Amino acid sequence: MALFGGIKVAKRRGEAYIALDLGTEAIKCLIFENHDQQCHILGKSRFMHRPGTMRGGMVINIPEAALDVRQAVDMAVQQSGVQPKNLVTSLSGDLVKSLITTVHYHRARPDSHIDVNELKNIIYKAQWKAFEQIRSLIAKEQEEGELGVKLINTTVVDTRIDGYKVANPLNFQGGVITLSIFNAFAPLVHLGAIQALADELNLDLVSVAAGPYALTKSLLLDHPEFSAVFIDVGAYLTDVAVVNEGGIFGMQNFALGSSAFSKNLSTSLKITPEKADQVKIDYSEGLLDKRSEGKISRILTATAKLWVQGVAEALDEFSHLDVLPSKIFIAGGGALLPEIKKVLLSKNWAEHLPFSKKPYPAVIEPTDIPSVVLTNQITVDLTDMVVLGLANLTLGSSVDDTVGDILRRIVLNMQG
Repeated sequence: MALFGGIKVAKRRGEAYIALDLGTEAIKCLIFENHDQQCHILGKSRFMHRPGTMRGGMVINIPEAALDVRQAVDMAVQQSGVQPKNLVTSLSGDLVKSLITTVHYHRARPDSHIDVNELKNIIYKAQWKAFEQIRSLIAKEQEEGELGVKLINTTVVDTRIDGYKVANPLNFQGGVITLSIFNAFAPLVHLGAIQALADELNLDLVSVAAGPYALTKSLLLDHPEFSAVFIDVGAYLTDVAVVNEGGIFGMQNFALGSSAFSKNLSTSLKITPEKADQVKIDYSEGLLDKRSEGKISRILTATAKLWVQGVAEALDEFSHLDVLPSKIFIAGGGALLPEIKKVLLSKNWAEHLPFSKKPYPAVIEPTDIPSVVLTNQITVDLTDMVVLGLANLTLGSSVDDTVGDILRRIVLNMQG
């Protein structure tokens, strides 16, 4: 038997992973193993942050936050009976900066076939341009000091030859290769805090991902050409990501989440925040009488109208796209509120945005991630979507991704 946090667990064959979503209110933890391109969820826990350990999704007290994380991990370990070795975790969307870098490479010999060495050279130039752009972006926000950021996620979102989209440019002919790469960067101070938490738990930190990136990539594993707007309504923050033909074209966020709905209920009904939270849950589950339901709906609708303005402003940042995908997928605990979907169906908020047609929202369910296999009578809900996405990132894709593989090797060499 092996010990973790004072709990006896049985050793099993193969490596076990911990997926950890620190969240803004609660830590969500999964323990899982990967078999045959599936995530087998063996243990799950949820542990509320204590005051003074976090601010938003940022660790502000490493020793105390480590105690909370250990509690969450211990609970999941006890259920799973598995000794975890590796950790995958997320950073809050507001701690991450992302950008799309596009390069146009004019070939000296358009009639020659593109080979691996030429492709490596193009991707290398594109990635160095990305680093230069993020340095310039961050420098404008910093008055002094060295640039303290690190690349955490990167993926090729678009590859074209003479304007024609291709999945793999190898062996094609053509005059101009256009390559667009998505990169997400995070401050070293926050990455250092995550590493410190892993060290406290004696775990190997395998990867760190932006929460919106983990969610969208997990849903794209089986739909590599998918286009949609993804909205994750957290407690204090709403993340918005745009995916076009399987490529993540950026992430935005704004500081308004489900807690704003509770706060408005608390103020309007003159009840405690705890009571307001319960009223919100009861309303979402259809447990109120018709009179109370109507009153609650009116209060929540007022907040939803403010919230959707934040969505519109976030989507304004994607003005470089000629057309926005009309499909909108909603995740997170706030997605349970009917007013979220209703306000997204209203006309006014999206009139100035370049949607291909009237946007239609739908709630993402955990069952929309087909690679998840639940064991030990574990249940998951909308609040678990990011941590499920983290687990799925370890699977990778079964689709051939020559360009992506070259990009990842180049990034490793650059960082080395």
